[in-house]
Amino acid sequence: MYRRISLFLVCGFFMANAISQDHHGMKTWWFFGYERTTDAGIRADAEALKEAGFTGVVYYDQNHAKTQNGADVGFSPQWWHHLKYAARTAEEFGLTFELNISNGYVAGGRWIDPAHAMQRVASADTIITAAGRVAQSVALPVITGRGGYVRDIAVLAFPVGDTTRIRHFTAHYQPKGKGKTGAMQIPGPRGTFRGAKFEPLADIGTLQVSDDSVQWRDVLTISPMYAGQGCYPYRTNAVPATVGRYFRVDYHGDARLRSWSIGHEAKMDRWEEKSGLQSEFPEGDCTPHYATSEVLQPAGIIDLTDSVAADGSLRITLPEGRWHILRLAAVLTGAKSKHGRPELLGYECDKLSVAAAELHWNSYMQVILDTLRASGIDNVVGVTMDSHEGGSQNWTPLMLDEFRRRRGYDLRPYLPVLAGFVVESVEKSESVLRDYRRTISDCMTDCYYATFQRLAARNGLTFTAQAIGNALCIPGDAVAVKRVVDKPQGEFWVYQQTGAYDVKDCSSAAHLYGKPIASAEAMTDAEYQHTPLELKRVADIAFSFGAQEFVVCATPHIPDVRPTQPYVAGREYAVNRSNPKWNELKPVWTALNRTMEWLRRGKAAPDVLVYLGDDVPVKTLTHLLPDGLADLDWDVCTGDALQTRLSPTADGQLTTPDSVRYRALVVEDGICISPASCRKLDEFRAAGVPVLTSAVGIEPWLSSADGNPAIVHTHRRDGESEIFFVANVSDTAQNVRLRLLRGFSDAQVCRTSTGGMERVVVSADGNCTISLDAGESVILIGHNLPK
Repeated sequence: MYRRISLFLVCGFFMANAISQDHHGMKTWWFFGYERTTDAGIRADAEALKEAGFTGVVYYDQNHAKTQNGADVGFSPQWWHHLKYAARTAEEFGLTFELNISNGYVAGGRWIDPAHAMQRVASADTIITAAGRVAQSVALPVITGRGGYVRDIAVLAFPVGDTTRIRHFTAHYQPKGKGKTGAMQIPGPRGTFRGAKFEPLADIGTLQVSDDSVQWRDVLTISPMYAGQGCYPYRTNAVPATVGRYFRVDYHGDARLRSWSIGHEAKMDRWEEKSGLQSEFPEGDCTPHYATSEVLQPAGIIDLTDSVAADGSLRITLPEGRWHILRLAAVLTGAKSKHGRPELLGYECDKLSVAAAELHWNSYMQVILDTLRASGIDNVVGVTMDSHEGGSQNWTPLMLDEFRRRRGYDLRPYLPVLAGFVVESVEKSESVLRDYRRTISDCMTDCYYATFQRLAARNGLTFTAQAIGNALCIPGDAVAVKRVVDKPQGEFWVYQQTGAYDVKDCSSAAHLYGKPIASAEAMTDAEYQHTPLELKRVADIAFSFGAQEFVVCATPHIPDVRPTQPYVAGREYAVNRSNPKWNELKPVWTALNRTMEWLRRGKAAPDVLVYLGDDVPVKTLTHLLPDGLADLDWDVCTGDALQTRLSPTADGQLTTPDSVRYRALVVEDGICISPASCRKLDEFRAAGVPVLTSAVGIEPWLSSADGNPAIVHTHRRDGESEIFFVANVSDTAQNVRLRLLRGFSDAQVCRTSTGGMERVVVSADGNCTISLDAGESVILIGHNLPK
C-alpha cells in the first residue's frame, strides 16, 4: 500500500509543476478595436498573460465604447499587420491562438445581404365582399419591411365569422426591464421566477367594456412586457366572448401602451410568442375553448398565392359573402452585428440557414484563415462564438421544406396559425405551434451551429460556441443545441457571487453528449474593485457546476507598454496588466489552472439528472427546479438526450453511451412532455430506474456533514478513483466536516493553491474533516486499494 501511495504523490507533484505547459489552462478574450493598436502593446500583453499563468488567447474585435480613438480600419493593411503580429507573438510566448467568428458579435457583417439576413413572418389581412363566382381584382393587404424587403409566403382566403363579439385584444407595448429569457438563472428558492437583474413589473391596466360608457366591466388584465434582445413589441391576448358598445383601457400606473386594438376573430392567446416572433417562457395561457364554428378548418382555407399578379394585385373568384384575405410575408428582423469595427458591421446572418452561415464564414473567417496561412501563420487552433443576442427570428426561405422534413407533415394548411388564427382546434393549433418552435430550434442547431462546426473541422480547428447562449432570445433548447459543437460554452459574471446556471446547462450537455470539455466565458465584467477572493469565489462555484475551462471576458489590448493608470476600454475589463492587483491575481490563476487539470480527468459522476421537458424555449429555470437538489451534484436534460442518449442499466441507473451514470431521473412539475418522451419514461420505470418528482431523500455522494452552505463541490470518477472538487466560498476559514456515501481505504487531498498532497483520514462510514482557508479549494481523491 505504501508503495502505491508514494507513487501517487509523486505523480501529483509532477502534474502540478507541469501545468504551465498545458494548453488547456486559463484563456482570455483579447479585445481589440477600442483605440490604436501597437506592436509593442501586443508584445507586452502577451508577455504579461504568459507570466501570469494564462495559456491561450482569443483574438476578438469587440468595443463597447461609442468612440474608437484611432482604431485600425477592419481589413485595412494596418489591421492585417496587427492581426498577424498578434498571432506570431502568441506563438512566441507559447499561448494558443484562436479567432472569434465575427467582427463584434455575433455572426454578421456588411457581406450579409437581405436574402441571407434574419427574417420573420409579417401578416396583414383585410375583409372583402365577394359578389359570387365572378372574377374580381382586389388590392393585397399592405406589408412593409425594412429596406423594402418583402417576400410573400402565402395569400389565403377564408370566410368571415361572427363579428358581434370581441375575441382578442392586441397591444403595441413599450417593453421595459430585463426579459425573463435573458435573465441569467442564479440559485434561489422555488416558486416565483427569479433571475439576475430581473425585477417584476406591475400590470399595465385592465381592458374594460361598457354598454353605456357609465358602467364598466373588466374583460382582461393587461400584463407587462419585458424587454429582451430584439424584443417584438406586440402581444395578443385571447379574451372571453365579449359584447359591448364601448371599450377602454384603465391604466393602473405610469406605464402606457403605444396603441391597442380589439378584434372579433378567434385567436391563440399570446400567439406572437408561440410562433417565435418573440422568445418567452410559456405562462398563463388564456386561450378559451372555441366552438367549431369559430375556428378555421383547413378545408375551408383557399390558397390564392398563385393568383397574385406581377403588379401586386390579386385576381380572385370566390363564393358570395364576406372573406378574410390574409397575406403572410417574410420581412427582415433588422438585427445587425454590434460592438465591432464599424466599417465591417452589417446584418446578422440568418440563424436557420446553411447558406447564410456559409456566406458569413466564407466572407470573414475563411478570408482571415487563408490570409494568415498564405503568410506562413498556421498556429490558429480554434474558432469561438459568443452568445446569440440578435433577437428572435421565425422564418427562413426554406422553412416550409424544413418543417415538412422534420415534422413529417405539411405546414401550409395551418399557415394562419402564424398570424394567430385558430385552425382546426385550439389543441391542434397549439401542437402545430409547438412543432414550429421546435423546427426553429432544430434549424438553428443543424443549419447554423452545425454548419460552423463543419467548416471549422474542415479547417482543422476546434469550435467553441455559446450555443445558443444564456440570453435565449430565440426559441431554442439551451441544452440539446450544444450537441453539435466541439466545445460547448456557458458564462458567468463576477456580480453573480452565488453562481449562474448557464454553466450547469453547458456542463450537462457536455456530460450527456460526450464532450470532453465544458467551457465557460469566465468572470465577465470583472472590474478593478473586485478582489482576488471575489474572482476565486465565482470561479469555484462555476467549477462546482461542472465547468472545466475558463475563458476570461476579457483582456483589452493596451497600446502603451507602461500604462500610467488602470486601462478602461469603454468598460472596465480589469483582467489586464494595468490592474493594480495584477500580481495579487496570479495565485488565483495558478489555482484555477490546477483545478482545471484535475477536472479533465475521468468522467463526470453526478448524483441525479433533472428532466426539463420538450418545449422550447427551454433552459434551467431556478424557480421550477425540484426540491432536494441542494446537496446533490446534478445535471439537466431535455427531450433530445432523454430519447437518444440515455439507457437503463441492470442495477436501475441511467447511463450515457460514454458511461456517465445517474442514480435517478427527477422530472420537473408542469413541463411539456412529448409522446416519445413519455414512452421513454415508461421504459425507464419498467427497468427499475427511479423516476421521481423530487430529489428529497436521495443521499448525495458528498455533502457537508453540518449543512454548511459555504461548501460547494462536484464529483468525477477516474477508474477506481473518486475525485471531488471541494471549495470554501466564504470569507472566513472553515474546518469542514464532509460526509461521503462510502469510506475509502485511502484518500488524499491536493491543495489547488500549492499542488501539495496530503493524506486525509476517512472513517469507515464516510466521514472526514478538512481545513480550508477563506476562498480555498481542494481536490479530494478517494481510492479503494486492495488490502
